[in-house]
Amino acid sequence: MLLKNLIWETVMSIHKNTINHSLVLIAGGIVLNSMAANAAPVPIETSTLDRDAGSTTNYGIGFTSSFAQRPFVGVDVQDASLPYFSLRYKDLYVEGLNIGYNLWKNDKWLIDVLATPRFYEVEPSFADNNELDGIDKTKRTYFAGVSGQYASKHITYTLQLLTDVIESDGSEIVATGSKAFKLSNSFTLTPTLGITYQDSKLVDHFYGVQPNEVAVGRPAYGGEDSTNFHISLTGVWDTTKHIQLLGQLKYELLGDGIGDSPIVDDTDIATLAVGLVYRF
Repeated sequence: MLLKNLIWETVMSIHKNTINHSLVLIAGGIVLNSMAANAAPVPIETSTLDRDAGSTTNYGIGFTSSFAQRPFVGVDVQDASLPYFSLRYKDLYVEGLNIGYNLWKNDKWLIDVLATPRFYEVEPSFADNNELDGIDKTKRTYFAGVSGQYASKHITYTLQLLTDVIESDGSEIVATGSKAFKLSNSFTLTPTLGITYQDSKLVDHFYGVQPNEVAVGRPAYGGEDSTNFHISLTGVWDTTKHIQLLGQLKYELLGDGIGDSPIVDDTDIATLAVGLVYRF
């Protein structure tokens, strides 16, 4: 009996330490987010994650860190952190920083209303050698709209129709196809191919050059609509019952509407994002 109690106490001690260490890491990640204000963070795209939790209520908290190329002149790679929230309650869900509500579903379809943050912002201090001096700082904003997902036998298709409801009134359409490969009971790898159309209002707000921002070598640019392509690889590893690791590698090719802007000098964008989530 003494040996049995000792083994049990040891197991519980390891479990508690694992939880404590995970929560310390999460708290540290959230602190990093508050310290990394001089950067535009990139959230992990969550549209490929399972949002159909049925009637199960669950929640979690964590953080993600990203290392991303930026398209603007004088700006190279930026690293930043974000909090990560997860909640499933009936038809309401939060995943990452996305907030959604399921309007209708069956065994193949999911139709949601969705609100999602965007971190397209730019500010002069991002540039290494004052290349963006005179450019007005843009702000983080929120998009809202409708998201539909169809799961065929082999491919999951997602279509999102979203509008910037805070800053620009611009809109975008995002269409993706993805395939989840369950490599083990605890690890899933999902490649995704997608295309994004952004209208001229959106491009003008984030990549345009207004008359008051004109400088030598930087003419005015009103912004034109842009069609962008991306490919990504998302990994989800359930290391324990409660601890989940996330990772995403993404490559984007920005369209001419963005690339023609005089404050943009790179249309090939690579991003690496990793995250840790504790699911209660």
